[in-house]
Amino acid sequence: MTSSQPLLRHPLTHLRHQRRWSLTDVADLVRRRSGLNMATNRQKVYRWEHGQAVPELDAQFAIAAELGIAPQTVLDQPWPFWLNMVDTIEPIEQTWTPEVARQTMTECVNADVDRRAFLLLTGEAAVALAGTWAAVPVEKIMHAGDGGTVDAEIATWIEGRLAQLWHLDDLIGGDYCLTLAKADLQLVSRLLERGRYRESVERRMYGAAGELCRFAGWAAFDADRHAAAERYWHAGLRTSATGNDSMTGAYILSQMAMQRTYAGDGRTAINLLQVARDKIGAGASRTVHAMLDAWQVRAHAVAGEPRQALRTLARADEHWEQRDVEEDPPWVYWMARPSTTIEVGMGLVALGHPGTAVRLLEEGMAERSTDYARDTALGLAAIADAQLDQHDLDGAIATARRAAEAVGGLDSTRVLDRLQAFSRRLPPHERIAEEFRRYLETV
Repeated sequence: MTSSQPLLRHPLTHLRHQRRWSLTDVADLVRRRSGLNMATNRQKVYRWEHGQAVPELDAQFAIAAELGIAPQTVLDQPWPFWLNMVDTIEPIEQTWTPEVARQTMTECVNADVDRRAFLLLTGEAAVALAGTWAAVPVEKIMHAGDGGTVDAEIATWIEGRLAQLWHLDDLIGGDYCLTLAKADLQLVSRLLERGRYRESVERRMYGAAGELCRFAGWAAFDADRHAAAERYWHAGLRTSATGNDSMTGAYILSQMAMQRTYAGDGRTAINLLQVARDKIGAGASRTVHAMLDAWQVRAHAVAGEPRQALRTLARADEHWEQRDVEEDPPWVYWMARPSTTIEVGMGLVALGHPGTAVRLLEEGMAERSTDYARDTALGLAAIADAQLDQHDLDGAIATARRAAEAVGGLDSTRVLDRLQAFSRRLPPHERIAEEFRRYLETV
């Protein structure tokens, strides 16, 4: 049986990558600020990041001083949780008003300073690209952004952009799409802040803002930028609430739950999914309920609850059979029969049912359009895991190689993480396993 493979980096690892510090750089700054003997140099920092040791308090104070964090924060929060204060989310207890929603949306965009987001396309270039795609003339958008009227035509254009982003993400993955979503979010934020609009248009604009935040969070999650994803989802909950769009809010909660499942926290994921389910009510789209239950299957598996997982899967398929597509929100177009989805397949592998997982995943892939390139790669990676659990080393590696080949046109760290986790499970010193590991380094 496979175990959960948490994908979230240690907070110190995240901060090092963000600031381009090496392990030696951290050791040097601790020695410089504290005078501590760091004779073991980078090895000591390595042990901190891998949970093998906890830095002494003076070392923590030194790191905090370099990051501009008060010593009292170090005393109040255990290691390594106080490191998250560098990327803290705005206070959640703030009132749920349009003003706070706009402020949170603007701040989450401005706070996303991960430089990898700018290597593909600058923000200015993305805005220009969005303008060329626009059905509405750029001049009209800029006029509204300077205090002009935001009308139904502009709202319709923005809603159309959302659908384009959804399908682009299916094809090429989250990292490419994040910059585009951020540019659109900046535009919508400007329109909401400076434009004039009727109440009906205002509601649509906030609904679009909520879905843009949701999508940006999803793209950040797929690109392994988990702190940024949380910021976008927080803003998305606020803006969708302002637009009275409970469905988008439930979708955000479901993706927050998936992030927690990937991090190995099944219980929190289950709780988030239940809040989403309660919010939309039993009479809402059966397809959405099927989605929530399907994602909860894997959360139960991660939480070590096999009976609840299988019971939830049966309920998910029942919802699917009773669905009415006329009730579905447009964003759930991608949902398939729950038992054939990738998340359920990974859950079944974790529960010790690799044969069933392979059969259902293969059924799902046969039914899925070639437009879902990332799902194809993820599905193959899940099948490879299941084949490895069946002691089919040759078959597992062959399937994993197909998954790696499918990654070629994608920019999805999530897929690569799955393949790296698979490679770590391979037996050492086996020629075929070593060949695959070398091949994976070239992907």
